[in-house]
Amino acid sequence: MWSGGTTTAPPPSSQSAKDPRPLRDRPYQNKMRQDILNWLQGTGYDISMQTLLNITGNSYRSIVYHLVVELDANYYFDPNARFEEEFVPTLKALHYPFAAQIDPKWLAAPASMHSWPFLLGVLHWLVQMCRVSYEVLSSYNSVSHHSTSTGEITLFE
Repeated sequence: MWSGGTTTAPPPSSQSAKDPRPLRDRPYQNKMRQDILNWLQGTGYDISMQTLLNITGNSYRSIVYHLVVELDANYYFDPNARFEEEFVPTLKALHYPFAAQIDPKWLAAPASMHSWPFLLGVLHWLVQMCRVSYEVLSSYNSVSHHSTSTGEITLFE
């Protein structure tokens, strides 16, 4: 799903684009956490706000896996690879625009003051991509679903 297609050329400098979101702003973090919580709960993922307020490495990994699989059910996570080794390549495969700014070492203590704003930003971006994907598929399904009583073909059941 994520390979191929048109890609945008990187900025003409040696550094990647800086994330313009106010990730360290507390009200913005609260909004991101609420968006993430609402989406995850809406997809049947068992989570509480407390988990997002004091996240562990295992919880973060589980949420990332859940969101990536939501985006691409065929995405392959190597069961023999460490999450820390797969994390940034996965973000790059999904075209996360700020993947170069993520340090896999942050995953050892995702709730730490220096890493959490950026890791929270990753989760929020993944949720936003899930929303867009859901809306596009819903729109496509509603346009493509035709009544067989009119002789038209039903593309989705």
